[in-house]
Amino acid sequence: MNKLLIVSTLVCSNLFAATYHVDKNSVSETETGTILAPFKSIQKASQIMIAGDVCYIHEGIYRETINPANSGSAGKYITYTSYNNDKVIVTGTELVTNWELYKGSIYKATNIFLTRGKGNMLYYNSDAQQLARWPNNTDNNPYTFDMLPISTTAASYSDSTISNSRIPAYNWQGGTIFYLGAHGGCSWQRTITSYNSSRQLIYFRKLESKWPFSTHTPTRYENGNRGSFYLMDKLEALDYPGEWYYDNTTKTLYFYAPDGSNPVFGKVEVATRENAVILSKNYVEISNINFHAANIDISGSYNKINNVRIKHGSETLETEAAGATSNYAAIYISGDYNTIDHCFLDKGAANGILNSGNADNTTITNTYVANFNTLGMHISPLISTGKNAKILNCTFDNSARDVTRISGANSEMGYCDVSHGLLSCQDGGLFYITGNSTPINITLHHNWFHEAYSPASLEGRATGVYLDNNSAGYIVHHNVVWNTQWAGLHFNWNAVYNEIYNNSFWNVGNNEPLISSWVPLQNGVRTNVANNKLYNNISDVRVWWESSDNTYTTDEMTDNDFRNNFQFQNSPFVSVANKNFMPADPITLVDKGIEVNGITNGFSGLKPDLGAYEYGQPYWVPGIDWTPSTFDWDVSTSVGVNKLLHNQDVSIKCNAVQKRLEINVLNRCVCRIFSATGKLLAEQQLEKGVNHFSNTNFPKGIYVVSVSDGNELLERKKIVF
Repeated sequence: MNKLLIVSTLVCSNLFAATYHVDKNSVSETETGTILAPFKSIQKASQIMIAGDVCYIHEGIYRETINPANSGSAGKYITYTSYNNDKVIVTGTELVTNWELYKGSIYKATNIFLTRGKGNMLYYNSDAQQLARWPNNTDNNPYTFDMLPISTTAASYSDSTISNSRIPAYNWQGGTIFYLGAHGGCSWQRTITSYNSSRQLIYFRKLESKWPFSTHTPTRYENGNRGSFYLMDKLEALDYPGEWYYDNTTKTLYFYAPDGSNPVFGKVEVATRENAVILSKNYVEISNINFHAANIDISGSYNKINNVRIKHGSETLETEAAGATSNYAAIYISGDYNTIDHCFLDKGAANGILNSGNADNTTITNTYVANFNTLGMHISPLISTGKNAKILNCTFDNSARDVTRISGANSEMGYCDVSHGLLSCQDGGLFYITGNSTPINITLHHNWFHEAYSPASLEGRATGVYLDNNSAGYIVHHNVVWNTQWAGLHFNWNAVYNEIYNNSFWNVGNNEPLISSWVPLQNGVRTNVANNKLYNNISDVRVWWESSDNTYTTDEMTDNDFRNNFQFQNSPFVSVANKNFMPADPITLVDKGIEVNGITNGFSGLKPDLGAYEYGQPYWVPGIDWTPSTFDWDVSTSVGVNKLLHNQDVSIKCNAVQKRLEINVLNRCVCRIFSATGKLLAEQQLEKGVNHFSNTNFPKGIYVVSVSDGNELLERKKIVF
């Protein structure tokens, strides 16, 4: 094919691609999707876009779901992106503005219809608030839980009851109990079925005899207690700033604003949509868009999510969960060959990214996921169970339990920075997994695992890499593990055929072994950790390996291929404090390793070096290569193009003596006047231009004037008549 024909073919293919514009502030009476007559909704464009089409979204907050009707094709993606780098937010919420005083600093709004059930949530100035609870979360830290111990006296606890002498005599039936067992490994939530106020007993559905409930139950006594709890979701418990409650019977929402003021002075939103994006189609790309209070669900294939930010993407309770996990996530993937790149996921009660077992060949790169799993269950910022996944150059941070979990065969996690796990629980790791004793070929390489410290009330079992029961086929090489509370590496029963090469461990617990494992009796037979290979690893001086079960202790080095591992009294690194784990000199670690095919290839010198770094080679730093930043979720009113068509600048002037308002707007709006307590007193439609609003019936006092375009609050001002 000659060059002229190639160029002609490309030009012809581009002729079939259309460009559409969406602007929520559009005033066009004939929406055609052009820049001069843009669609008001993204979904209107979604209904007609085909392969190769691009949707440019202009600045604004869009209260809808992106749901393409058609698929793109290879090389001709359907694309959604912001126009000219405008700030675009797609949110799963709706505004609540009709507040009136209930009592004290608590306000209420009527005729509110919340249908998300366990996913109901109230947001104040875009941050998730606390469902009314007792006792209160006084430090505003979602990971401290602020619980009370349950009573341990006879007849005060069972697998369907708990008690505490301080429980207030509210009608707790229909509320929710949050419970973390004495073991500290996992929490659960249950609906309260009844309450005996005379005995201060909380009743809930009987816990199943299977794990996790068999371990995390009030009937289990450990560490001097039987677990801790708090209660929530009752109006009587709403007594603290930042708390809210919804009465589904009367459709009334109650809220105590963080500063105790009338909520009308802030921005209150409630969750109404679970999904910000539904990608059931193929070859769709979404880039440079912000998402709030809803998730991205990807069941199609060959889709791309690039440079997006998601805040509060998985806020939920897991009341009545059948197990220890949740399928809810800020990004949920069940299709094949999807990619996530340069994204920022911040805050969520459940998972950050959940790459499900149905997904194949997912790639996640250069993405930052932080502040997930505030429920304390077996959920994480990252869970990947799909096959052939690649997770590269990512940063994962802050979780009540584990931070990362990968179990899909032939997967890889490399050059990732993983930190701050076990903030609320214990018996977990920065990387944690269980298996079935069948090798599945998962590689963890060139990662940092650091800062794992469980709460002081627990036993302190927070480790770096945790290959739990029956894990097999994990290849762990060239990682650095430091500042953990428990061992740097932990195996549990029947963890077999794992390969641990060239890792650097430092400061992994106080008087803890470098490697620990639990080998209990199973049906009267002692379990074992065997047939694992461990070469070229280094650590500070401590016991190498200890396997135990109550009074039973054994040295597992004889059952595993354990060789050429070294310990050092003084740090052999350039600087632990500065996170520089390169060998400090050419003597201590250099050329002391043994060759491992496929692992130590490309070494410098005569032999591989010990530990994670090769002396004289470039110093690799894991994690994202950009700096994440928070941003103002309220979109400004300025826009880049066609400004005179849809700018919603609002000017409010007040003549206090005449009780007269002069309101200048560029488009049709509505004005509402509220009393200082939040009661709606008057409402008036405003036309484009200068409008006057007078009312001599108002007594002297403080009022709030709000101007809205019917969807978003444009201006709010406090006035005094």
